[in-house]
Amino acid sequence: MSEVNQFIRDITAKAKDTLSTTTQIVKEKINTVLQRPMATIDDLAQYISTHPDTSFDTKEFLGFQYHFHHLKVSDTTFYLETKGNDGEYILELSVSSPEGSLFEYHSFEKRHGVDDKVAIPAALASIIH
Repeated sequence: MSEVNQFIRDITAKAKDTLSTTTQIVKEKINTVLQRPMATIDDLAQYISTHPDTSFDTKEFLGFQYHFHHLKVSDTTFYLETKGNDGEYILELSVSSPEGSLFEYHSFEKRHGVDDKVAIPAALASIIH
């Protein structure tokens, strides 16, 4: 019975992976067809971390380096939180305006990978490009 359970678990895991990958590809194609502005999480993080007006703070917790970036461009506010000596792991990224949140990424949600292209609001695209 244990072999059957493991077989079912393996099939279920493979099906979830396939569905997730397929969903991401379909979303990217739809956004391309609709000509929505696209960017990767990594692109947005690079923009925030390298902008000359970004304020930056580093703290160490439990032996890990955490980096906190804050940037305000016009009325748009950017926040980036990373982990690692060089900030190589993106934990959180958010972009907001007075009207509300434009974009949010949280690494624990596993909805997007840092290299996945995601649709971003046109207002945000005009700022980062």
